[in-house]
Amino acid sequence: MKFKNIFWRILTIAITFSSCDVITNPILPHQQNSTLPNAPPTYRDSSTSAYTYKLLLEDCMGDLCSNCPSAAAIADTLISPTGGNPNYAQVIMMEDQMGFDAIPTNSYSGAPSYAFTTDYRSAAGNAWCIMFGINADGYPTGLINRLGSAKNITYLNWQDSVSKIIQRTTQSVVINIHDSCWVPQRIIGVEFQLTFLKPLSGNYSLETLIVENHIVSWQVDQYVNGGFDSTFVHSNVLRGAFGNNAGGLPWGTAIPNTTPGSTWTSYQTYDFNKGENGNAAGGTSANPTPWNMANCYIVAFVFNSQTYQVIQAEMIKVE
Repeated sequence: MKFKNIFWRILTIAITFSSCDVITNPILPHQQNSTLPNAPPTYRDSSTSAYTYKLLLEDCMGDLCSNCPSAAAIADTLISPTGGNPNYAQVIMMEDQMGFDAIPTNSYSGAPSYAFTTDYRSAAGNAWCIMFGINADGYPTGLINRLGSAKNITYLNWQDSVSKIIQRTTQSVVINIHDSCWVPQRIIGVEFQLTFLKPLSGNYSLETLIVENHIVSWQVDQYVNGGFDSTFVHSNVLRGAFGNNAGGLPWGTAIPNTTPGSTWTSYQTYDFNKGENGNAAGGTSANPTPWNMANCYIVAFVFNSQTYQVIQAEMIKVE
C-alpha cells in the first residue's frame, strides 16, 4: 500500500513538470573564463530608465575631512528614492576620494594606527583633482556635470543646483549598458551602446568607471564624539576607470560620430584582480580588502572633450 502511494505521487509530479511551459531564453550560468573576455556579453542587462536625462554629481572628499560627512548626507539624500523630489531619480552620484584629505596616514590623533591607512584614491580621481583644481578649493566640494558655474559648488547648494539643471535640460544621448560577470575570475565584460537624439557641437568622449557602494570605513567627523566615526558608510566610491590595469583612461574614449539617429557601441572589460595596479585584489597595506564585486556598479557618462561638460550619465549594477 505504501509503495502504491509513492508510485502515484511520483507519477503526479512527473505529469505536472511535463505540462510546464518551456523557457525560451533561460538565464545561463556564468562562463568560466580565466582571461579577459573578447566578445559581447552573453548575459544582457540594462538600465530600465535609459531614456531619461540624468546628471552627474561628484562628491569630492577625503576620509580626513571633518565636514565631508555633512556633504555625503546631502548627496545620499539626492539619490534616495525617499528624498521627496522626483528629480532626484535623475542624479548619478559618485564619491571621488582625492587630494590631501584622502592621503592615508597611521598617525591621526586619537585614532588607532590602522584607522586611516586604506587608500581610496584612484588614478582617474587623482587626475581630475589636478584638472579641476579641487585641492585649491578645499573639501568637501562638488562637481555637477563639470561645467562653468556647476564646478566646485558648495554642498549646501547642491540640491538647488541639481533641481535647476534637471528642469532645464533635455536628453541628447541614450546610454545603454550591458554586462557579463565572471564571478570566480573577478572579470567583467561590458557593452556600452550610445544612441544620439539631437545635434551636438564639438567632439565628445565616453568615460566608463567602476564604483563601489556601501564601504564601511573610518571617517573624520566633527559632529561625533571623539572626532571620527569607525562605521561610516561611503556611497558609490570611485574605484577606477576602464582601460588598463594601471588606472584606466581618465579622459575616456573618443566617440567617432554623434550624428542624430546614429548608434555607437564600445566593448570594454575590467579585471578586478589587476585593476588599479592590483589594488582591486586587495592584500596590500594600503588596500587590504578586495573590492566587493557584489556592491560594485558601472558608471558611464558622455562629455564634451574640450569643455569637459557632462551631457548624460548612467549607472548599472555589476551583474
